[in-house]
Amino acid sequence: MPPTTPLLAAFDDAQISAFQQNRLLFSWLSDEQQRAALYQELLQTPRVLQFTSCADTKIHASDAGDSVYHQQVYLLSQRAHIEQALTNTSFFSNSPYLALGSGTFMLGLDKDQPTPATDEHKAQRQFAMSAFKYDGRTIAALSALAYQAASVLPLKTREFDLAYLSEQAALRFVGFLFGFAQSDIGLLEQTMRLAYNGMSYQMFARHFVANPFAVPQASGAMGMLLVRVGQLIDQYQKAIGKKEQDEVATLQQELKDLQTFAFPPQGTLLLKDFEPILPRLARTAAQYSGTELAAIVVGSIAGIIGNVQASVSIAISQFFTLRQMPLAQAAALRAAQNPADAGAQNAFSALILEALRLQPPAPFLPRRVLKDNPFGDADGVRVPAGALVILAVGAATRDDGQPHPHDFRPTASKDDPLIFGGDPGDHLHQCLGKYIAMPLVAQVVQQVLLLPGLAQTLDPTTGEPNRLQKHWGFNCSSFPLQYTVDKRVIQQSLNVVMEIKKPLAVHAEALKQIIVYGAPRIELRLQQARHVHFAFFEFLENDSKLVLHTIFDGDFDAYIEHFALQIGPLFDLLFEHIDNAPPLPVAEFPKEFIDAIRLHNKQPAGRYFYSAYPMRTVADINASPEVR
Repeated sequence: MPPTTPLLAAFDDAQISAFQQNRLLFSWLSDEQQRAALYQELLQTPRVLQFTSCADTKIHASDAGDSVYHQQVYLLSQRAHIEQALTNTSFFSNSPYLALGSGTFMLGLDKDQPTPATDEHKAQRQFAMSAFKYDGRTIAALSALAYQAASVLPLKTREFDLAYLSEQAALRFVGFLFGFAQSDIGLLEQTMRLAYNGMSYQMFARHFVANPFAVPQASGAMGMLLVRVGQLIDQYQKAIGKKEQDEVATLQQELKDLQTFAFPPQGTLLLKDFEPILPRLARTAAQYSGTELAAIVVGSIAGIIGNVQASVSIAISQFFTLRQMPLAQAAALRAAQNPADAGAQNAFSALILEALRLQPPAPFLPRRVLKDNPFGDADGVRVPAGALVILAVGAATRDDGQPHPHDFRPTASKDDPLIFGGDPGDHLHQCLGKYIAMPLVAQVVQQVLLLPGLAQTLDPTTGEPNRLQKHWGFNCSSFPLQYTVDKRVIQQSLNVVMEIKKPLAVHAEALKQIIVYGAPRIELRLQQARHVHFAFFEFLENDSKLVLHTIFDGDFDAYIEHFALQIGPLFDLLFEHIDNAPPLPVAEFPKEFIDAIRLHNKQPAGRYFYSAYPMRTVADINASPEVR
């Protein structure tokens, strides 16, 4: 009896239209769990899945000929077919990428003929692979610094977005590695988000949804970054003019800061001889013009950032979903405690790669067929020349000939090259960032797994854990997590901004007098509390606002309620001169007082708050020999 395939049976139902087929397939491919179920069916009953696309057959709107939107597209799931599509340049082309702009994107160099453009693409890839080659210690050091820089703001609060944190780590890493100015991080963030969105649309989503702005925005974004990269290469070669010379001086100082950063615990200068990619290219790459070098760099950056963000988010999502979190956290701890132990590092990386085998970071890759019937009569489907095929990479990584291909295999040690697009030799989609980005992926995943109390946040409506969100089932957009932040930072800031009643002169003067004669009582209660580091009042905007600033230890609600009870009468006097005051006396309405303080509390700008001693309480400091 043939295996039951409920999804494929629904897809093949003669009663549904081509549009309904398209909707079904999109819903399955956009959801990780449904996608996995579909792949299992396709590998049980191997077939090329033909469907009707919503995309135009033309690459550019200005191309000759009429637009045709109801083209037949073919989803490939068998490993042999995907390997062939990735390696056989006589039968397959990268031309779907042409819409992204051949002048700004390396994969867009291929034409619909396997001639010089393909050779040029290979030559540029080989050049990029050699130009981006650094020793493992350098990449590990840059990865550690990138995570350290990226985690400063996101981890200041209990809840954080892993997709954002991993994106920021990738942006910092790229900035360090290539030699961008620190001020370029905003440009990298803006342009690469649009570029990756356009890439995922062109590679996959355009067959199911209409977003006419995605590709032009991506092309424009990559063009903006190409201009900046070209400027930097020119400046690294020869700075002309005072402004350019000043910028080069800033770049050199920022590089010096990297090179002289002392890594704990021995204070080793791991980057003392580090030279970023852009100055290296400016110094050595005579065979390419500045514009050609910029195109190589921009195409590479898009792949690195997108793959890092996706790989980190997917790996941790898989550990949660497949109940592998205890195993992954134990492996992360061993790797962190034994940085020189290759076995511990490889075992931890193997867990990440196993998670990515089930859900690769770039789940779909497009190719155009150059000759009729490249697979022969594959399962009764004849794929004609000119047709587009979508490579379901996650199906191929499950079709690996090993036992239990759809299960997470904790002892797996094989690195499937298709996770990142294949081996670098012949696979044209192989991610240039694999060998320089995987250390960063491992670093971010490791550090996040080691956060105390790491957990998924809950949907307030359903009570279910919030899942990793993917736009079009492709690029990771959000993955909210939480951790026990007070295990890393005990101190918190309070900045209560209160509007003073009118007439301002009368009420502001009254408040100043209350603070003056109330200061001794405040001082006594703060000393008795033993959990307040600093406290002071401030008048702002011509005495129209009164601000209370404090730095305190522990829980917000407990802290505020303590002062409602201990200094209630003083607050009663203050609130008589404040608009929108809570019910008085505050000692009788402590919960309302807490709500009012929370309402008027302003977070530090960008949520940035620095403490030189984040785990030291007031009690710790008072008990230290120096203070005693």
